[in-house]
Amino acid sequence: MTYIPTNTSTKKLAQPSALTVIEHTASTTQTISVGNKINIGTVHNWYASFTPTITNNIITLSSGYYYYLESSIQAYKTGSFITNMYLTTQHYDETNTQNIGIPGTTFQWSQQDSSTFSRDACARTLIDCSSSSLDVSLKIIASTGFDRINYNGGAYDVYNGRGRTVIWRLNT
Repeated sequence: MTYIPTNTSTKKLAQPSALTVIEHTASTTQTISVGNKINIGTVHNWYASFTPTITNNIITLSSGYYYYLESSIQAYKTGSFITNMYLTTQHYDETNTQNIGIPGTTFQWSQQDSSTFSRDACARTLIDCSSSSLDVSLKIIASTGFDRINYNGGAYDVYNGRGRTVIWRLNT
């Protein structure tokens, strides 16, 4: 049996007031170190107009809204591959100095499949900025094997999509 709520005609579910995608900066020099922030770059407004302030790879989310953030990265290994490499990122509340949300892990498990990297796990968080703004970044919280992020200088980098942060701005 399927349950269909009777109040669906009176409520909209998760209708964003704006949707923004922020490209992560591609380079040959962004190395991996636990605690480092991911370099972010160009803002693209996909729905409505919302351009957050970005300073030193920190995104300022203005007050008066809820925000849903989803970030994925592209990890790369220069030189010889090893098995069971992984890289975990998580959103970081710069205002209150703490990790927030659910971490996301990118992994590569076999030298036989060395150019196929997983992008199925994203760092995700829902943030209440209804009464005050918040500064957020994306940080590396664990890593083994990979040595570059959003790398654009290798033989297989054309197969690896660049990282991104997607921000849904939701009305309160």
